[in-house]
Amino acid sequence: MSLDTAPVPELSGQQRRCHVLLMLYAPLPAMQLETISQINGTDLPTTRQDLADVHRDINRLHRLNILEFGESACQLQGEQLDLRLCLFHGLRRALRTSPAFINQHFSPWLHQALAPYRFADSHFYEHELNRLISQCAAQLSREFSERDQTFLRVYLQYCLWQNLSQGDNSFEPAKLTDLQCQWLREKPEFTAASRLFTQLQHISGGQLAEGERDFFTLLLRLLKNHQYSSSGSSEDEQLTQQVARLIANFQEVAGMKFSSDEGLTRQLFAHLGPAIERCHFAIGIDNLLQDEVTRMYPRLVRTTREALEDFQLEYQIRLSEEEVGLVAVTFGAWLMQGNALHEKQILLLTDDNPQLEEAVEQQIREATLLPLNIQYQTLADFQQLGAPAGVAMIVTPYATRITDADPLVIHTQLPLAKEQRKRIRSLLEAH
Repeated sequence: MSLDTAPVPELSGQQRRCHVLLMLYAPLPAMQLETISQINGTDLPTTRQDLADVHRDINRLHRLNILEFGESACQLQGEQLDLRLCLFHGLRRALRTSPAFINQHFSPWLHQALAPYRFADSHFYEHELNRLISQCAAQLSREFSERDQTFLRVYLQYCLWQNLSQGDNSFEPAKLTDLQCQWLREKPEFTAASRLFTQLQHISGGQLAEGERDFFTLLLRLLKNHQYSSSGSSEDEQLTQQVARLIANFQEVAGMKFSSDEGLTRQLFAHLGPAIERCHFAIGIDNLLQDEVTRMYPRLVRTTREALEDFQLEYQIRLSEEEVGLVAVTFGAWLMQGNALHEKQILLLTDDNPQLEEAVEQQIREATLLPLNIQYQTLADFQQLGAPAGVAMIVTPYATRITDADPLVIHTQLPLAKEQRKRIRSLLEAH
């Protein structure tokens, strides 16, 4: 394998990590750390840190590990389906952030690995793959973007190399359950994927594993751009109906109405369409703020989870906490926008019991679906200086002197009584 010895322009951390991930997929027995450092223009300590960051992310989202061999080499380890799905996301990300790396390194490595096979000539790369991708698009009545066409060209080459490099027909592209196979074979992409499989099977001389037919279906499913429109497909009509039902369920559970829900429907349609596929195939989603969302908006998350029950039953899935959190944030944003509400400024008076104060804060957050900005002030400072400007409500579990403070100080005793919760909610949700 030859390396470009020209000076490497300084790369962002995201670009370096994209490169690291794809280098782990290079058609080589193992990737040398020195190679990674040279291509990324970094020293070995930086390369090791980049590897650790990539390992953390792919382990969380795809259940993969990076195995290191001594001090010089590393390799990916995991189930074949997880490996394929991780490459799907990694290659798409690299095409957005660092397409030059694909052109200068990843594609040439694949061409070099496929060079021994007679079909892998310039005509195959420049014309045949494009023809197959155009046929898929026409059969699905879709238009693949230029980036998605590039993605498919590269990804299909990788699939071919994996199959051909085995040589004994023992390769399994992905171990799918019977339910997953049934799900895929009922989709419109299955017909297009079957045709693509048959043609690539012919080109490769019958070297593709039969399981590639289902995997190509999944590949086309994951590339679908879910846009709320009158496409007329039964699948999209079903999703539209289920999103409308979800919104109605949320409003009923929340006891709040959206002034207009068309924009909300579009946003939920775009998120939940691919979320269904992610759930069926255990694909993780990056929501690093999930713990914060659950802590700050407990009632909103709980209400969203309850509203989603019918949706999950319809599609026979169980959405992850990360998926639920993203839907909850969407609902919260539209509640604020649709009702012309603003984030309320709440002042929590503190003294000498942090656990009690934390419990009070959670009770206040439980009282409303809406986002709150809770600030803190010591009881002594409040008695001396009063409340900062812009505060909508002052809450404390401690006794205070009678003041002329406006807004009214609310004394809380845990657990909050029903009437107190209603009073707090009405103050927080007032326009």
